Amino acid sequence: MNTSALITRSLQLAVRPFVLLWAFFKKVALAVFGRLQWSPPHWLTRSRAATSNFKRAHPRVTASGIVTIFLLLCGAAWTLHWYQHRPIPHKVTATIASPPITKLEKELKYPPLFVRFSEPAARLEDLKKPSLSAVRLEPTITGAWSWNSDKELAFRPTQDWPADQKFKITFDKKFFPPQVLMERLAYEFQTLPFDIAIKELQLYQDPANPTQRQITATLGLTHSVEPGELDRHIQLQMIGGSNVFPASESPPHFTITYGLHNRLAYLRSSNVTLPEREDFMKLYLSKGVRTAQGGAQTRNSAEDKVRIPSQETAFQIDSIAATIARSKNGEPEQVLILSTTADISSSELAKAIQIRLLPKRNAETTDETEGEAAGETDSQSPDSEAADQSNQSSQTTASEDQETEETEESDQASKWQSPAEVPDDVLEQAKRIEFTVVPSEKAQDRQHAFKIRIETEGELYVRVAKGVRAPGDYRLAEDYNAVVAVPQLPREVQIEGQGGLLALSG
Repeated sequence: MNTSALITRSLQLAVRPFVLLWAFFKKVALAVFGRLQWSPPHWLTRSRAATSNFKRAHPRVTASGIVTIFLLLCGAAWTLHWYQHRPIPHKVTATIASPPITKLEKELKYPPLFVRFSEPAARLEDLKKPSLSAVRLEPTITGAWSWNSDKELAFRPTQDWPADQKFKITFDKKFFPPQVLMERLAYEFQTLPFDIAIKELQLYQDPANPTQRQITATLGLTHSVEPGELDRHIQLQMIGGSNVFPASESPPHFTITYGLHNRLAYLRSSNVTLPEREDFMKLYLSKGVRTAQGGAQTRNSAEDKVRIPSQETAFQIDSIAATIARSKNGEPEQVLILSTTADISSSELAKAIQIRLLPKRNAETTDETEGEAAGETDSQSPDSEAADQSNQSSQTTASEDQETEETEESDQASKWQSPAEVPDDVLEQAKRIEFTVVPSEKAQDRQHAFKIRIETEGELYVRVAKGVRAPGDYRLAEDYNAVVAVPQLPREVQIEGQGGLLALSG
């Protein structure tokens, strides 16, 4: 048998399993789907014929081609395996820490940029140099590069970082020692975006002229702006549609002044007239405010609102509480703290205050009785006696807990909880309590203190009569009533001992 016949026979034996497998699947397909008729295209028939003719005419060339293709596939598989398992060179990586917002101070200190390497990457001769070359920052910003350590590189700018700006750091190959193989020589980072925060939005009333009321606000900026930039983006809007600004005045009804480094802005509105009904004013700041440096814009809008009271709701009693305070001499004193929503003189407010000490409330209780056992047997076994003792112990513990709960409930029931629970006849018979005004540091204030002295426990009924007026022609529209628990002063308790009297404070 010649070589050509041997190769042909070998190929037939190699292909035979696939031919048998194809015949098996063909029978299965015939049993499942039936006979399918398919006619090959003309180009495929001619290609098959040409291939058969070439194989018969050149059997050695055909065998050589098949062997060559097989060897090429084996070589490709080996190359792929080598490439996947080749030794990977060790490389040094770097991370960029974007600089934070420059802290607002009289003298600005611009934060540096830090590049931190996974391993020592500095040349020994560069560690003490105040300025380095072979490293570039794009876009250009004035400053100097220097090593903080062999693993940390810093760029210290001499101007503020522009907001929302993308920068690129590029290293030359000679910047690093020959043994340092960097992962890459170019890195990018982006500075923080431009942002504006609305702070201290309030309705301000001039203490010297209470009829002068204005909306004031402070705006904090992360970067400076050109004067007049904010005016185009701010609006003052009444949520309920009330008219609080003079009708003859045209918008925007406010002025803005700038503070430190144009990063603080102070808004002050025109004079505000109180509406007939309580409303809210919204300060709206649209997005797109530009910085003075670099032209970055705010990405988001911001808004806040402030309550605008009506003439009747401008002056109200906000809260009241009793506490123990120390005098200048260190003596404990009982003090009532009363808060108002508008400034008023404490002595003027005191003219409308009445304080009464309520008597103890009569608690309604219902006695409950329990049935007792009809009798006991004359003789009991030891087990029964032990069980009875255990039951008696459990009943005693439960009884004590129940008595404690009933005592607490009784104490709670004997206290007045709200003004609505106090009948008129009880209020008329309640003892009137005298008080003195604790002087305030300001002529008008919203926090007022009144000193009282009560020896017994109980609750105070406090009434602030309607009609009292605060500066700005604010009037208390309704009586304010409250029940306040009185904290007790520390009492001196004398305990007689063998050596005499021992004074304890408790």
